[in-house]
Amino acid sequence: MQLKQLETVWHTVVNGYNLSQAANVLHTSQSSLSKHIAALENQLKTEVFIRQGKRLTGLTPMGESLLPHIESIFAEIRTIENLSLDFNNPQTGTLTIATTHTQARYVLPDVIKQFRERFPKVNLILQQADPETIAQMVIRGQADIGVATESLLHNNYLRCHRYYDWSHRIIVPNDHELAGETEIDLPTLASYPIITYHGGFTGRGAIDQTFTDAGLEPEIVLAALDADVISTYVGLGLGVGIIAEMAFEPRHYPELTAIPVDHFGRFTSWMAVRDDAEIRQYGRAFIDLCQKQFAS
Repeated sequence: MQLKQLETVWHTVVNGYNLSQAANVLHTSQSSLSKHIAALENQLKTEVFIRQGKRLTGLTPMGESLLPHIESIFAEIRTIENLSLDFNNPQTGTLTIATTHTQARYVLPDVIKQFRERFPKVNLILQQADPETIAQMVIRGQADIGVATESLLHNNYLRCHRYYDWSHRIIVPNDHELAGETEIDLPTLASYPIITYHGGFTGRGAIDQTFTDAGLEPEIVLAALDADVISTYVGLGLGVGIIAEMAFEPRHYPELTAIPVDHFGRFTSWMAVRDDAEIRQYGRAFIDLCQKQFAS
């Protein structure tokens, strides 16, 4: 069994079972990858990929069982490569951070500014995605570090570092009847049209569950990924907003008022790396900068 065969399987999965795209990444031909796959399946005496005609569409049960071991092999290879790079060129390289829009827009800018000042020769890449995709990107080596609230902590392939805790805020126009309130109960909140996040993002699941547990069915008139979008439509009077506390920017939205709310609980954002691999020294420095950000 050759490493090239396992690499072909891994890149084929990572590239959505698109052999042509995987071939471009590996700087080879599609026919060459097909031969590697055929040779591996011949050795294993079973198919690794599900096929529809000539197209690969997924993994067989054997492929599903094989993939975690392949990912572990390449995690070890990346660790060895990183050790060599840190020894020879500790101040240069690429650091890929997979994160949500909320983290990239409202939390990470100060950290990234400090990181760039400290490591000016490191190419920093921010990949924005949903939390589940972020976890998979780290697991598959497409990102060095993942930053998100959901999907990271309870994953056996990831080692998580606590980043910071947060809760939600209610936002309304300054002239709204709720603007002078310091506390808003759930029935009152549910009586207004609500604008908040898409499902799976920034605590939306907890928001929905809290209303459900209270026997309430609020009218969600608009769901968005971005707190800026939510704030904009709240400002237009379309509804009451529920956003993450770190996403409220009074200097950008002076016409809005934020009201603390604890109905939906406290949340923790995490930084995750693969549990069985070591990242570059400057990646560990990035994590350290993040942890110092809220230390005071």
